[in-house]
Formats: sequence, C-alpha cells, structure tokens
Amino acid sequence: MVKRYVMLQLWRVQQSYVLLSLLLWGLVITFTAYPVVGSVWLGFLEDRFGISPSTPGIVAATLVLIFLSAFGFLFTLGVIYDKYLRLWREQLDVAYERNPYTREKLMVKEILLWRHMFLPALRRVAAEDPEIQREIEFMKKWIEKSESMDGNIRRAVGETEEWVRRGESGGT
Repeated sequence: MVKRYVMLQLWRVQQSYVLLSLLLWGLVITFTAYPVVGSVWLGFLEDRFGISPSTPGIVAATLVLIFLSAFGFLFTLGVIYDKYLRLWREQLDVAYERNPYTREKLMVKEILLWRHMFLPALRRVAAEDPEIQREIEFMKKWIEKSESMDGNIRRAVGETEEWVRRGESGGT
C-alpha cells in the first residue's frame, strides 16, 4: 500500500516535471544570458531608437524577450526530437518489454472479461471440441497464476466482483 502510494506521487512529480523543467530552463538561460544580451540589446535600443536603458520596464521587457526566446528554442528542440528524430521510440520498446502486464501477467479487466464472458461462451459453444477445452484450461491456469503471483491483482479482482454483485442485489 505504501509502495503504491509513493509510486503514484513519484509519477505525478514526473508528469509535472516536463513543464516545470521548460520553465526552469527558460529562467536559468534568461538570467544567465542577460548580462551578455542585455548590454548589446540595451545599447541597440539606445542607439537605434533613442530608448534609454533606464526607461521603466525596459529591463523587464528584455528579460521577457530572452525568456520567450529560450522557451521557444527549447520547445522547438522538443518538437524536432519528437517529430523527426524519434529517439523515444526505442525507450517505449524497452518500457513495453519490461512491463510484466504486457507479457505474462493479466490485468484485472482482462481476468474479469475472460472469467465472466469469454470462458463461459467458449464452454457453451465448443463443449465437445478437445482443442478448445485445452485452450480453456490454459486460460484458467493463466488466470490462476496471475492471481496467485500478485496479491494486488487478486484483491482488485475480488473487490470488483464484489462491487458488481452488490450492485446487482440493490446495495451500493
């Protein structure tokens, strides 16, 4: 229970980190680049347009422009990374291979569908076919193994079945 809660919190932080990192990188680049860009930009504004660097709001506007430029640059790199380089596809393959639910474990909804829908229909339709009976036994063993290996799956299946039964009897 604690492990699941901590993992949920870490996932939430990870999801918000994408936007937070763009914001933080934009700010870091802005304040790092300001001493270099500011002197050139403020000199350009004074020479070209006669706007004094001491004019209220000029420094703030310069910082905002640097931030928007840095943010736009980082966002453009992200789009290029996603649309053209596609380097994340291999990462998805690894995540798929390492996820036990995509390979050997059944998820709760899969177990419920097989147990309450597919297996009864197969038993009725192919009661005499030995090959189908072997497949039914295979699925029953797979369901039993998934439930016996993972207490969370077993608990969730039981809770869902109980929830549905209570709904059928009129209780909530």
